[in-house]
Parts: sequence; C-alpha cells; structure tokens
Amino acid sequence: MSMPSSPDRGFPARLLLVVATGVVLLLAWQLADLLLLVFAAVLGAILFRALADLLARPTGLGPGWSLLVAVLLVTALLAVVFVLFGATIVQNVETLAEQLPTAWAAVRDRLGGGGWVEEAIDRGREALLSGGLVSRIGGALGLAAGALTNLVLVIFGALYIAAQPSLYRGGALRLVPPRHRDRADRTLGRCGASLRGWLFGQVIAMVLVGVVTAAGLWALGVPSALALGLFAGLAEFVPIVGPIAAAIPALVIALSVEPTLALWVLGLFLVIQQIEGNVLQPLIQREIVSVPPALLLFAVVGFGVLFGATGVLLAAPLTVVAYVAVRELYVRTIEADETEPAPVTASPARRASS
Repeated sequence: MSMPSSPDRGFPARLLLVVATGVVLLLAWQLADLLLLVFAAVLGAILFRALADLLARPTGLGPGWSLLVAVLLVTALLAVVFVLFGATIVQNVETLAEQLPTAWAAVRDRLGGGGWVEEAIDRGREALLSGGLVSRIGGALGLAAGALTNLVLVIFGALYIAAQPSLYRGGALRLVPPRHRDRADRTLGRCGASLRGWLFGQVIAMVLVGVVTAAGLWALGVPSALALGLFAGLAEFVPIVGPIAAAIPALVIALSVEPTLALWVLGLFLVIQQIEGNVLQPLIQREIVSVPPALLLFAVVGFGVLFGATGVLLAAPLTVVAYVAVRELYVRTIEADETEPAPVTASPARRASS
C-alpha cells in the first residue's frame, strides 16, 4: 500500500518568488522614465570617467582631481563654443524655424501638379506634426532644450556616479547571489567598456558629421547651414533613423529654393553617410561590439513606441548593453554547454557483467 505523497514544501516559496518578480517588473514599468534618466546618468558618468582617465595618465592626477579637471575642461569648451558661435547658432535656428513652414508651402506649390502629390505632401506634413515617429525623434533630439530639470538631474547624477563608480557598482553586485557575482561583475565590466567605446565613437562621429554637413551646405548656398549642420550632428546620436530625419529639413529648404539644389543636398547627405558608415565608424569602433544594423533600427522604433522621445534617444546604448549582456550571460553559456564532452555511460552488457 503506497503512502500518500507529502505536500511540496517548496511551492509557497516559489509562488512568493513569482509574485515578487511580478511586483518588481510592474514597479519598473511604472518608473520607466526615472530608470531611463538613471541610465542616461550612467552614460554621462562613463563619459566623464573616460575623459578623467585620459587626463590622469599623462598628468598623474588622482581620480578625484582628474574628474574635476575633466569637468572644468568640458565646461570651458562649451562656454568658448557658445561665446564664439552662440549668437550665430541661435540666429540660424530662429531663421530655420521661420523658413521651414514657408519652404514647405513652396515645395507643395512646386510639386503639387497632381492631386495625389498634394495629398501625399499633406499627409506627410500631418505625420510630421502629429506625434508620429519622426516627431518622436525630433523630440528626443530636443530633450536638452525641452526638459531642463531632467538635464540637470542627469548631469549631477553622472558626476556623483563618476566620482565613486566602485560604490555604485559594488551596490549593484550585492543584489546578485554570491555564486553569480563574479560573472555579473565580468558582464558589467564588458558592458561598461562597450558603452565607453560606443560613446567615444558617437561623439567623434557627431562632431565630424555636424561640421562637414554645415560646411557642405554653406558651400552649396543652402540657407541656415549652421543650424542644419548642428541638427545633423545631434541626429547622428540616433543611428540609422537620425541621419534620415536630419536630411528632411535640409531637403525641404533646398527644394523650396531650386530643385537642382535639392539634388546636390541629397548627394551631399548620401556621400557623408557613406563615408561615416564605411570609413569613419569602422575606424573608431573597430574594437567595440558591433550591433547588427537591423537590430538597431527595430530597437529605435521599439523603444520609441514604448518610452517616447527618451526611449528613441537612448535606444542605441540600451541595445548595446542588452546585446553584450545576452552574449555574456546566455550565448556563452550555450556555447560552453555545447563544447563540454558528453558523459560516458557504461553499456547495458558491461553493467550486467560487472
């Protein structure tokens, strides 16, 4: 007669774990905007810390002093740029804001020979202004101007994290079970290295693309070339979709002046993107993890749908972190399991004879 099986004593613990996980995920979803700001602060801390490390090597300064010098240098550089070009940039931006509606109307009149052309242009204008994907990208690129409070919060958070990175990294590792801490620490290190390389590459690409675009548009005689170049440099932070969005206002302005000028502007953007994608990015990011372009494209769209402008702005670095984490925590585990030799078991005849 078989005895009745005893109840599973581990079931309440597993149920509690499932409920706690659900509560944590729900809380994270509700605090998604705050978590994105925290991630932005981490990005800023990585950039500040990387600049401080570059200064510490030749000068021999300690971590605190090198960080202070790095912050002062960045502040001084921004102040110099604002003093030298601030008035011109503001004037160009204001002129561009005034010219775009007029240019759009001129393009509509120039290309509106058929009803379907007018309808397509009107629909495009509505999509541009009604909160679609392009407007989300525009909002992401204008985050610094439209959300001053968040910007200040991110900057100060970045400085605090950059000043004591080991404190926050150690606190994060304490949330991981002890047997997995070494692996988690290794994964955090590789995510940080990938983000550092990606950030440096993006900053260099943004500066070069912005300068070359402004110079090229100025040489072609496009109005508000400096503002359009600034927009192109900022848009470079959002991969694939950003450069396309940056080309739209320049093409609209050029097309309102002359169709031939629009063709030259289109050729300029195509040449710049070919050089940036095939020459510049491979040179400055050859040591960094390479995320597939299709994955980046769908990540930008997905994060934009989920989190709006901030999600679009941070889609690329979030994808870099997710890509590295999946590779380190999941793919390498599968590869290690595949390379392990299968256990040798004795045949039935051998077991019977033994």
